[in-house]
Amino acid sequence: MSVFRDERVWRYITNLWTVVLIGFLVIDFLSRDAYAYLTPSFSVIYTGVLGLYAGTKEFDRWYEVHDSRHPGEIFIAVWTLVIFILFGLSFLLQGGYKVGPEAISDYIMVLSVFAITQKSKKLHHKRRGGSAQHGK
Repeated sequence: MSVFRDERVWRYITNLWTVVLIGFLVIDFLSRDAYAYLTPSFSVIYTGVLGLYAGTKEFDRWYEVHDSRHPGEIFIAVWTLVIFILFGLSFLLQGGYKVGPEAISDYIMVLSVFAITQKSKKLHHKRRGGSAQHGK
């Protein structure tokens, strides 16, 4: 079995890239877009890694090999906090500090992946005969 078929590997890689991307977005914001040329590349990598992790996790769930609980609410909370802070700083500091479109796109992508996986989880529990509440 390949190490990349293990959900835990994708979770660790996703967590690493989450920290790297958020850190990078904050640094880019504070440097007034000095590194904007790198943002799309970081965003594409993050989108791919998060998609692979979420897809692997959902595939495992539907084939009854998913047994861990690592709620996506944590990702949503972290991303929401970071985006709110960046927008708040942009408003307060004015002078060229702006939240880049890639940061907003990444946030929307994280929200979308979360919404899709939540719907998948509810459908899975419904098909198994459990209630939707059981699939929280």
